[in-house]
Amino acid sequence: SLVEKIMLGQGNAIGTADDIWSFLRTGNFTVDAATKAQAQADIAEDGYWGVEQTSNRLVEFAKGLAGNDAAYADELLAAMKKGFEQATGEWGDDLPDLCQRTIEAAEKKMIAWRDGTENAQE
Repeated sequence: SLVEKIMLGQGNAIGTADDIWSFLRTGNFTVDAATKAQAQADIAEDGYWGVEQTSNRLVEFAKGLAGNDAAYADELLAAMKKGFEQATGEWGDDLPDLCQRTIEAAEKKMIAWRDGTENAQE
């Protein structure tokens, strides 16, 4: 819904953008204060789209695909990284820092799962 608000509020600008990703990548748009506050809360460290929750969802999805068999961890981690590479290609530039930190966190969690150390104290 946040992206929808941005797009509806920026209809003319979107029409002149090369594509949606280049438009979003520029950051050259405005949103109302409530939308901005919600987006900031959503990507905050403890937010739904923050590093911790998003990396947890990625890892839990991978575990589900593997039937919780850590023998598939390396294969699934490679697929996860490939997905991020594809997203980077679609984005047309390096993904935002939030995305970089998310894949790094997911990788650490996948390795810990593979190695059986995911519940160990750091």
